[in-house]
Amino acid sequence: MNKSLFQSLRGGRASLPPMRILVTGARGKSSVTRLLTAALEACGAAPAGRITGVLPRELFKGRERLILRAGPGSVGEMKWWLGSLPYEAGSVVLENSAVAPDLQLLAWRWLKPSCTVLTNVRPDHEDAWGKGEEDAAGVLCSGIGGGPVFLPESAAGGMAAALLSARGCELRTCPDGKNFRETHLSLVRGVCEFLGLDEGKALGAASALAPDVADFQIFDEGEGRLACAFSANDPASAIDLFAETGWRSQETTALFNSRKDRTFRLASFKSFLCGLNWKRVAVSGSRPLFLPPGVEWVSIKRAEDLKTFVSFEGAVFGCGNVAGVPLEYLLQKRLRPEGGKRI
Repeated sequence: MNKSLFQSLRGGRASLPPMRILVTGARGKSSVTRLLTAALEACGAAPAGRITGVLPRELFKGRERLILRAGPGSVGEMKWWLGSLPYEAGSVVLENSAVAPDLQLLAWRWLKPSCTVLTNVRPDHEDAWGKGEEDAAGVLCSGIGGGPVFLPESAAGGMAAALLSARGCELRTCPDGKNFRETHLSLVRGVCEFLGLDEGKALGAASALAPDVADFQIFDEGEGRLACAFSANDPASAIDLFAETGWRSQETTALFNSRKDRTFRLASFKSFLCGLNWKRVAVSGSRPLFLPPGVEWVSIKRAEDLKTFVSFEGAVFGCGNVAGVPLEYLLQKRLRPEGGKRI
């Protein structure tokens, strides 16, 4: 069976659209992918987008469709998705879902992007990437094979710029905003200008896009308030998001949601959890073998338990991982969106 006929039978296409964007980085990939897809849609580029993480989804024609998995996610899912793009897609925005260093370049090879967006180079996945920003930069930049690369000015000031230049990339820096969303919109502006799209339409659509399920928001729960920063998977991002609340750490409980497949993350958050003079520090989710000094374990098994905990504590800053009870809670809020405030 020839390739074109095979693609027709499975509902895909034989070649990729001419406008192709790869999104990579330690944090914010899904948010930037959603923003870029909305911007391209407003400009008539008919984008198909794919975001990964705990809720992998396909974005097309202004709609989101959950990608159902029979097992754990794999990098091969990106190749499968690219091979099943709808015929009507005039552009594609792909989030790189690879974690292992030796798999980082696969998305770039499969997509052959018109340009790449590097959201940041913050430390993450220390068990696979190593510790610190330099190790993170080395891994993330190894996944970019060349061409134009859009990145915030803050990311261009470190090792990433030298690594990307050595790989033959054309660096296009974008101004940092006062928060993550403004920085992400700055990246969108840069990409759309490069692609020759209507900047007004693009930024208008991206700016109006509702927050994603795991985006930073604050919810009222009884007598308390929950700052949902569970998707902040590195201490630097958690610090930035806590600063946006305007709260005092002495009056706030820090709640770290643990995952059994992210055992190194709690250790990386030790300085954040133990160094900011919190009113109380608690860990929930998958129970770790060891807890940092002064940190206690709390059993939160359902979304209702989380609501009760927040109401009792007063101000709670949630961080670490979104999978598990936090995601259950956020999905409930998405279905019944009362009390949410985007920062």
